[in-house]
Amino acid sequence: MAVIVLYQRAPHESQSLCSLIRVINANPHLADLFSLVLYDNSSERHDFRTIANFPILYEHDPTNAGLATAFNFALAYAEDQQSEWLLLLDQDTSPTSDFFCELAECADRLLTRREVSSIVPKLLVGGKVHSPEAHFIDQLRHQYRRSGHSLNRDNVGIQQGRPSAYNSGATFRVSALRTVGGFPGKFWLDYLDHAVFHALSRRGFKMYVMRTEIDHEISQSNLSDVPAWRQRNFLWAQTLFVKQTGNFIDRLLYRIWILRYSRTLWINHPDRSLWKEALSQAFLLRLGKTASDKRVNSTLT
Repeated sequence: MAVIVLYQRAPHESQSLCSLIRVINANPHLADLFSLVLYDNSSERHDFRTIANFPILYEHDPTNAGLATAFNFALAYAEDQQSEWLLLLDQDTSPTSDFFCELAECADRLLTRREVSSIVPKLLVGGKVHSPEAHFIDQLRHQYRRSGHSLNRDNVGIQQGRPSAYNSGATFRVSALRTVGGFPGKFWLDYLDHAVFHALSRRGFKMYVMRTEIDHEISQSNLSDVPAWRQRNFLWAQTLFVKQTGNFIDRLLYRIWILRYSRTLWINHPDRSLWKEALSQAFLLRLGKTASDKRVNSTLT
């Protein structure tokens, strides 16, 4: 079962949906393996009609309750359809035929390896692996290392330790997700991936890393284009994650990390209030209201 979450975009404008339909329609074997939940958070319902050789369920939610609600809907539907795995795709991701073929092979081969809860590709940003990467708490503990925190491009197979990965392209074992309570609603948008992979690793589950590499764009790559509300929500979610998963020393290290990040905001973001708020957060680690608590009809991108 795959799930794609749309926001203010028609289905035919979604790169991931178009790629999914094109690849699977061209491969009868894959068409027998996949089904899709298309969860539309747009304010207006879209007229969705397409020719696909696999089942598609279209669900419209004009309240825009975020990613966690959409993923939990897909998780419940996957259970109802007795699907073993749940694939998450961003609306802008372009999965390839190689990705789907390797994923189908891995899902079948790892079916009885119950300790493996996730199968993830390598996501490249500017030609460098950004996902999978080290757990954020482990990044804080080694934030002055010159080496990066992402996995090596040659790294394939079941991983040790507690790596994390981005949502997009990640495939989760449905039963493992249910074991950890599904997708936590507190992380309605940002840091949801970190929270889920952390919960799975705490239960002793492992990650399998694929050979496949997929080019990916991240919202934080160009801070000047990130809306102020999104940057605030990102910082709120990150702070919540550290407070929930780190110890006293980790929270001290996170304060140092935010101090360094506030300088990045000061240099790169046009909203001058953001770096001041980050600076304040470094001393207080205060959790005020997140964007989801105040959500009315914000323009989410």
